[in-house]
Amino acid sequence: MEPSKKNKPAPIVLIGIAAIVIAIISYFIFLTFFPELFQDLPTGEQQPIKK
Repeated sequence: MEPSKKNKPAPIVLIGIAAIVIAIISYFIFLTFFPELFQDLPTGEQQPIKK
């Protein structure tokens, strides 16, 4: 029997997935140690126009 050839993803795909995972983990670490850091980010809520 021939050894089966498995379809492996390209290295750039693995690097991209690893970068996304590291970004998510680092976000939760920052959120744990610096909870005030992300309080000023816009949440998408509507606000009145200031003139």
